[in-house]
Amino acid sequence: MRIKPLSSGAPRTLRATKVVDGVQIPKGWGVNWNVLLTHELDPITYKEDGSHMEVTTGFAPERWLDETTRPTTDFIPMGAGPRYCLGSTLAYTEMKCFLAVLARKIDYFSLVGDNSKGEIEWKRMSIIPKPEDGVPIMAVSYSSSSSSAVVDVESENPIAAVRAL
Repeated sequence: MRIKPLSSGAPRTLRATKVVDGVQIPKGWGVNWNVLLTHELDPITYKEDGSHMEVTTGFAPERWLDETTRPTTDFIPMGAGPRYCLGSTLAYTEMKCFLAVLARKIDYFSLVGDNSKGEIEWKRMSIIPKPEDGVPIMAVSYSSSSSSAVVDVESENPIAAVRAL
């Protein structure tokens, strides 16, 4: 949601004349703030080489554990203010339920396939950003370390797929 936000931003109308980077923008003109650039330029997570916005190198969930590495309030994957996503609570709940079911059923998991280049093809014309070929993972069940299954977390019902383990 940070690297591939759902929204591109939102249009606003300036209430007063502003000067940005030496350019004067008159009162009443339309402007648009950009969610992706806001996330990319966050002073806490920003890296000069751009690796913080790469799918493979930028994924660092441990950054949320420490106040000094946690993204600022500029992290806005669901929007902000009166246009905040109405379905955000449901989306976060679904993510937590899926992870809870997954964590109870498996000992460990690993990604299937070679993505060493870190190049993910995204589905075009999709409301929600999804990898073109899904994200297949190899999950090893607690009940038997020898039994494993490949689960496509982009399937129609990923929780049912995990329950089948």
